[in-house]
Amino acid sequence: MKIGLIRGAYLSQFEMQTYEHLLGRADLEAYHILINRFPTNIIKVPIKRLRCIDDLAARISPKLGFYFDLFLQATNGRDYWHYGLEQALAGRDIAHTMETFNAFSWQALQAKQKFGTKLVITVWENRPYAAERFAAKRRMKYEVIAGADLFLAMTPRSARCLELEGAPPEKVRVLPPGINTERFQPRAKPADWQQKLGLRPDDFVFVSVAALRWEKGVYDILHAFKSLTLRRPGRALRLIFAGSGPEEQRLRELAARIGLADRVIFTRFPYDQMHAAYNVADVFVLGSTARPGWLEQFGYVLPEAMASGTPVIATLHGSIAEVVGDCGVLVPPSDFLGLAGAMQRLLDSPAEREQLARLGRARALAEFDSHKQADRLLEAYESLMQKK
Repeated sequence: MKIGLIRGAYLSQFEMQTYEHLLGRADLEAYHILINRFPTNIIKVPIKRLRCIDDLAARISPKLGFYFDLFLQATNGRDYWHYGLEQALAGRDIAHTMETFNAFSWQALQAKQKFGTKLVITVWENRPYAAERFAAKRRMKYEVIAGADLFLAMTPRSARCLELEGAPPEKVRVLPPGINTERFQPRAKPADWQQKLGLRPDDFVFVSVAALRWEKGVYDILHAFKSLTLRRPGRALRLIFAGSGPEEQRLRELAARIGLADRVIFTRFPYDQMHAAYNVADVFVLGSTARPGWLEQFGYVLPEAMASGTPVIATLHGSIAEVVGDCGVLVPPSDFLGLAGAMQRLLDSPAEREQLARLGRARALAEFDSHKQADRLLEAYESLMQKK
């Protein structure tokens, strides 16, 4: 099978780690544009560079690129339009794109109509009737929903949203992304990272791996941690924010102002060392909360933490509960007292931490292992190709 992978600006090493297991079993080609938001140098899937309608505006200024995209959405729906995409897909058996509302998904639909290319859509969006603000985008979206051959929903919530929007249930499969469960696995705390971060052997460490943005609940986590230090004044407690983002400086200033400068660590882990972030942690915390136009869609950090044998605390937000299942402690979003209570609960219960670590590892192996997900993906492709 010859498969073209179209991800617009979101071609990532996270998603492609599953597709790399198909190399030698299928002929893969991914398409890359200038404004891609992730580094592609470690992706092993062959990549073909295409020009995009947004290239010039984005080169001049990210702000100009943003407003140019908005103009295209409002007028003809052709933001992220890939030049030469239909021709590239002419020799492919399957065009596998992302989200029903993207212009490049509509382009892949044109390739289907011209060349008979099967159309598969990966769907992360877990809000029904999303991206329907503009008439042109809305029209293109529903043409894609009507014309696609298969939808691969990343979570059950995404599948339900597709059904609400009219996708035939028999064309919808829930197939989450995969992670490397060999790299993300239980290990002893890495001494080099403990030393690098200034951690002591008796420190109890909470880690949050996330962009430092308001919607990731970073302030709720900081407030919860402060509350915990007041409840357990004699414990050596540390909090690590592993990430960067627009709230970093304000978080640093707040941590210092409330007396946590020596307890809260801000750092980043290179992706090839990301497993160390979970191995250095006693408990992993993700505090996602709602903002207009976004819900947590999956959160790779959740199965990565579970695969690493790190107990998880997270919020009941978006699709998080579907990812974590009964293998973590879930609290309401925007509830720092709920987070503090969950953190105290796991701090005080080594037995529960051990149980969650065991359950999380088992769930990650069964549901999110990239080798298994690649097999499931290939089976979905093969089943589609057998249909007339």
